Amino acid sequence: MATASPMASQLKSSFTSPSTSRALLPKGLSGSPLRPFSSRRAPSPFSIKAVLPEKPTYQVIQPINGDPFIGSLETPITSSPLIAWFLSNLPAYRTAVNPLLRGIEVGLAHGFLLVGPFVKTGPLRDTDIAGPAGSLAAGGLIVILSICLTMYGVASFNEGEPSIAPTLTLTGRTKEPDQLQTADGWAKFTGGFFFGGISGVIWAYFLLYVLNLPYFVK
Repeated sequence: MATASPMASQLKSSFTSPSTSRALLPKGLSGSPLRPFSSRRAPSPFSIKAVLPEKPTYQVIQPINGDPFIGSLETPITSSPLIAWFLSNLPAYRTAVNPLLRGIEVGLAHGFLLVGPFVKTGPLRDTDIAGPAGSLAAGGLIVILSICLTMYGVASFNEGEPSIAPTLTLTGRTKEPDQLQTADGWAKFTGGFFFGGISGVIWAYFLLYVLNLPYFVK
């Protein structure tokens, strides 16, 4: 019978010794020996519970009409009766009014209000011709804006095609399509804007420099 080598006997004794029940640490490391992992976890002294609010919460911002697929939101600002009344009275949303009249209204407001900034901030503001120069500059801007409106209408609408405006409101109510969203309607709006804008500039110049009223700022 062959006898085991001294090295084999030493290895056998090292594995069978009681010290093998303890985990061995690599040389150069210190710490407690590794323990076998247990699937049981100690109970945590802390617990998280969902607490119901005493009063039900109300969502201030929510999808319009409760439909998230519309892509619009209802907020206290956009859905308030005052804001809805104000927006519905703007010329762009008064679909029952002729586009020509709507353009005149928008042009009058722009022409009348553009004279002041050009007079007070223009390059000739410190000269005797500040009023006429600012009025001419405002009229020139009205001409440029009218050309831009014409270009938009030519690029967006085709002659003789029906209105591309929606015929349903957000609440599902049927309405007449807005004639402004046609080539003819947009042409009327552009003409009205030009006429109203030039008229607003002339009216502002008349009030400021022809009547020569004692305004606080002129």
